[in-house]
Amino acid sequence: MSELINRLSERESPVELDAGLGPAELHTRLTRLRSVPLTFTGTRGGTVLDIAVDADHTVLDTADFAAGTGRLHIEGTLTLDRVPARCVADVDLATRTGTGRLRVV
Repeated sequence: MSELINRLSERESPVELDAGLGPAELHTRLTRLRSVPLTFTGTRGGTVLDIAVDADHTVLDTADFAAGTGRLHIEGTLTLDRVPARCVADVDLATRTGTGRLRVV
């Protein structure tokens, strides 16, 4: 496995959602498109991963998208350097920041 995968899977890392996505657009990406870009900010230059959202494990009811507040628990899958992985992240909707981690599948 690559150094990047090892680093992102060994502990929680800082993450952020694209601040350019408004709350309504973010909600649409999570619920309809089932895909959201998530940036691991602690890497050189930041690593943007496109997460295929797992609706069964993502928790949105702790967030108020109309007010832009609350917390999101996002889970989904991706392939990084040809390695299948699962991403688990908890993000504050107001600041779009939080922590996340990869789990190699």
